[in-house]
Amino acid sequence: MNNQLKPDTELIKKELHEIKKVLKGASHLLIIVHNNPDPDAIASAAALAYLVDKKFGLISSIGYGGNIGRAENLEMVRKLNIHMKRMNRISMKKYDRIALVDTQIGAGNHALAEKTTCDIVIDHHPKRGKEKARLEVIKPKIGVSSTILVEWLQYSELEVPPDLATALSYAIASETQSLGRETTQRDIQAYLSVYTRSSMRKLAQIMYPKLNRAYFKTLDKALHNAFIYRHLLYSHLQDVPAAEIVSEMADFLLRLERISWIMCTGRLKDQLIIAVRSSNPNARAGELVKSLVSNSRTVGGHDMIAGGYVQLEKGKKQELMEMEINMTRKFAQQQGYENVEWKSLLNLSES
Repeated sequence: MNNQLKPDTELIKKELHEIKKVLKGASHLLIIVHNNPDPDAIASAAALAYLVDKKFGLISSIGYGGNIGRAENLEMVRKLNIHMKRMNRISMKKYDRIALVDTQIGAGNHALAEKTTCDIVIDHHPKRGKEKARLEVIKPKIGVSSTILVEWLQYSELEVPPDLATALSYAIASETQSLGRETTQRDIQAYLSVYTRSSMRKLAQIMYPKLNRAYFKTLDKALHNAFIYRHLLYSHLQDVPAAEIVSEMADFLLRLERISWIMCTGRLKDQLIIAVRSSNPNARAGELVKSLVSNSRTVGGHDMIAGGYVQLEKGKKQELMEMEINMTRKFAQQQGYENVEWKSLLNLSES
């Protein structure tokens, strides 16, 4: 756990002042999160909408591309009354200002059209590309974007409603795997401050939702397609029902004893989704996932968690299989292994 960093109240004051300047004269804010939004993106966006409403009097909408497919994320949106719209249902003319949350202009994983002016960026991922918004609050040394919003709400002395507190506490716990992955002291403080205001009943319902048959079919494929070499494991899930399930399976497989590196892929429409995980706090998973693809604009991450997607050409199944094989080879090479003999997880004898 990274214990560095305490909230800088002067910096927070300055950030809020800059937001006020950017929003001056506006009445409607469009908050865009990354495609297939996860709990951190959802909660951060909801918190920003609440903040600009109470502090600056702006009306906000939250937009996203892709789908919300993971059962926990769907339950989160439903139970906590978080209103989100697909970007193809949003009229951009309505909005005076645009904010990107838990993503950035150059990240390549959101639905904001190129050359569209972006006013605010709030993110905890490393800086991507040279493009800039009018105001950028990018803090890669913090584990969760939601932490930034919690600190702003605290400094503004705004009372956090139970539903929003539940969203933020779940987001921080989910992103950091219950404060055990890439967590700073600021993330812990933010979590504790909102957890005490959360609805325990709703939090339990979000954490343990009913799962559909597609989930268990994907789990079956993840296990049967899992192959091991020393401390490495990969699993190509082939067709998946939702993008988020690829990272979900990667997190699950990382719990296997003696395994410290995971690579999972899944095919969804015209994209190959990639998830890389490591149990090593200094693993540089973000750098590794970039080495697996020819165009690194749509992948990235931190030390222990990384992912993204590769755009595919339709109707070229053989090329897709070759791409997965090539990624597997590079995955092993990045760990210093050549001519690897992978063995099936389910067929390995106990030792």
